[in-house]
Amino acid sequence: MKWDNSLESGAILLNQNIPYIQSNDVSIRIHYWGAKPHHYNNKTHQHSFFELCYIISGEGQYIEHRNLYTLKKGTLFLSRPYIKHQILSDTGLDILFVGFEIDQKATIKQISDYFYALENTDKFIFKKAAHSPVLKLWTSLLTLINEPYIQYKDCVQGFCTTFFLSIIKQFSDHQNNNNKPKNHVASDLVYQAKLYIHDNLHRTLKLDDVANHIFISGRHLSRVFKSELGQTFSSYVRKERIRKAGTLLSDTDYTHEKIAEITGFDNVHYLSSVFSSEMGLPPGKFREKFRRAQIE
Repeated sequence: MKWDNSLESGAILLNQNIPYIQSNDVSIRIHYWGAKPHHYNNKTHQHSFFELCYIISGEGQYIEHRNLYTLKKGTLFLSRPYIKHQILSDTGLDILFVGFEIDQKATIKQISDYFYALENTDKFIFKKAAHSPVLKLWTSLLTLINEPYIQYKDCVQGFCTTFFLSIIKQFSDHQNNNNKPKNHVASDLVYQAKLYIHDNLHRTLKLDDVANHIFISGRHLSRVFKSELGQTFSSYVRKERIRKAGTLLSDTDYTHEKIAEITGFDNVHYLSSVFSSEMGLPPGKFREKFRRAQIE
């Protein structure tokens, strides 16, 4: 596969027409579709969502948790939420990328569980993915969207859904129990707790209050969060507040005061402090960077 300008124009059209994937079983919010030639270095950063990348040509390095992975033609890799990473290249990379997250309220539980499992997968980089179903679907989508008769949302929604579900197959290790949906009872408790947290981010969210809502003890909910998600209840709530704040910063013109209120931060200073710590830059810079990237 070689670089083709239709990939870049396809990404532009997808950004204009497909910001959201919606079917009966799955709902996915697209933060951006991208196709960029000559991508050089970027700074260490993290997202509150998934970012899938494919190297069409060039050589470089991907750094995650201080581990360095070689990037070259045919490499496919998945950056997971809240994991700091960096891409480096002295010569430039021709690269495809897409940022996305699952809308858990509008996605059936079985699919949500698989995507949540991907957040902790160790199987996140493939050196020879040129012939993978993920890439074939991706490049076909970028190419076909250039055709006027394809540029209707209903025509392309099913194609997009298939593409994103193919990511589960590519990056899930079905032989590894750590990446399978875990105990159904525990998973259901986490799912109920997540829904309550998502709907009440504007409130003070205490462990016992959420536990009482789903009729279990706070101690039990704490154990379930740790075993199912590998993080504490308070850590998850903090990241969900930041995830929501990032969405509001990128998608609305709300003031920082309004965003702090919606996401449950006591004041703008606290929002700025936590957001900067999690995302590596303050809210204002985040909004400015996102909008500049949209224009480019």
